[in-house]
Amino acid sequence: MVIARPVKGKHRSIKTRISYILFSIFFIFPFIKIGGKQSLFFDIPNRKFHVFGLTIWPQEFYFLHLLLIMAGVLLFLITALYGRLWCGYACPQTLFTEVYNLVGRLIGGKKFGKRSETISIKIRVNIAWFLISIFFSLFFITYFKGLDETWLALINYDFYEKDGSFQTWIIFLAAFTFTAFGNMAWFREDMCRLVCPYGRFQTALLDSHSPIVYYDKVRGEPRRQKGEKEGKGDCTSCNMCIAVCPTGIDIKDGLQVGCIACGLCVDACTIEMQKHNKITLNDYRTIEQIDNTNAKRHYIRPRTIVYGSFLTVLITIFSYFLIIRTNLYAFSVRDSSIYQMLIPNYGVQNGYYINVGNKTDFSLKVKIELDSKSNPIKILNLEPFYEIDPGGYMKIRLILLYESKEKSFADKKLIPIKFSVIDINNKNNKNIFKSVFSFPGE
Repeated sequence: MVIARPVKGKHRSIKTRISYILFSIFFIFPFIKIGGKQSLFFDIPNRKFHVFGLTIWPQEFYFLHLLLIMAGVLLFLITALYGRLWCGYACPQTLFTEVYNLVGRLIGGKKFGKRSETISIKIRVNIAWFLISIFFSLFFITYFKGLDETWLALINYDFYEKDGSFQTWIIFLAAFTFTAFGNMAWFREDMCRLVCPYGRFQTALLDSHSPIVYYDKVRGEPRRQKGEKEGKGDCTSCNMCIAVCPTGIDIKDGLQVGCIACGLCVDACTIEMQKHNKITLNDYRTIEQIDNTNAKRHYIRPRTIVYGSFLTVLITIFSYFLIIRTNLYAFSVRDSSIYQMLIPNYGVQNGYYINVGNKTDFSLKVKIELDSKSNPIKILNLEPFYEIDPGGYMKIRLILLYESKEKSFADKKLIPIKFSVIDINNKNNKNIFKSVFSFPGE
């Protein structure tokens, strides 16, 4: 396990500010409510996702799919423009690693992570890591169980089902806790080097104009050797770039999967080179600038244009679906129990189940209208209105009649019909869907 040495500098300051912002978001979002709902709440048992005031129902999971695809394309675009900015500055693995290291240094002092670290320090550090793993996991659970419900369950010791088994959220809390603790206590840098797919396909996302952390071999080599006071190159072999690296790689070996482009080796080299009145050997450069130091970075190029255009199309599609979205969802299902019932001298009956859902946080009164291309079709059991509870769902059974005294309907074909579910108080809030009326023999 790699315990990176703390370092001060420009990039360390930027990382710290970003960490404050992202952790604030992580801890504050469960407390923010929009329209009475938690700002980010993934209600998996009820299959509803609440995202900043937008409630995504099971029938609307395309919203979630679009959000995930947009996030992926945005990551591609940022990588092409700025390199592995996500890994070094915003990835949860990076952020939580720094928090666990901070806790370790507060408990173990200068001995933390060194060979001189005692068993007592290791035990105390691991206990502290386990406790903060519980804390972080508990907050993570609130995004799926809800902050209010989680808090009530904690103060009421509501951890068990009626049969004595643990509730599902307790099982997940334990799983998240042990996963977080195991990751930070043992796995750490191996997550970036061995597991994370992003580091492995980054070469497909980078091009000659994407910045990477680069070691200047021309100036640095040949570096100072053991026993020498000064080398022919500028590199002093202080190895501080290795000591401060979160994944423990040597940037002097070139671009590697383990390099998360955090810039801490740049800060370390800057401090060392300032002692010799020289500029840093490690810095952010594009691959083109490595061979030509006067080359300019081009932000607008085919790769970024493709990513940017694709992202724009996705945002446009998402916005369109959001604009046409109604607070009602509805669809029809044929009622097989009275399917194509022929009544002599009366006509043909078809049964339908109209499924109506209320996506709002207040009750709605709706009416159902039928639009068919044949006037004889009418609804026999239509109510003036139907009231649906907030976030509720109603299954309405309707019987449609095709009025006719004909004895045979062999010459009849399917008649397209159209149902409209309309909010009585807001006629613009409606859902229109199609079905068909069939006859015996069809």
